[in-house]
Amino acid sequence: MLDLSKVYKVYNGRANSCCCGCSGKYATATAHKEFADKDRGYEVDDANDVTVRKIVGKILSADNPVDEGDHVHAVVGKRLYVAFYN
Repeated sequence: MLDLSKVYKVYNGRANSCCCGCSGKYATATAHKEFADKDRGYEVDDANDVTVRKIVGKILSADNPVDEGDHVHAVVGKRLYVAFYN
């Protein structure tokens, strides 16, 4: 379902809130930093492969992951986890 090597950024935030970053944090995979820079329109400074792996692991072990075509998300407890891939 979700291939870690294709994930370029992840989000970890409060469930049932927006994903603008006010209720959580983004992290970018270092292998896809250039793509993430272009995707956001500016240079990102949140590259952290450990966080990316942890969030992907939480999504894959969740009971309810939903694949939306360009990202996969899951709610675990009161947290929303999202992995964006290309």
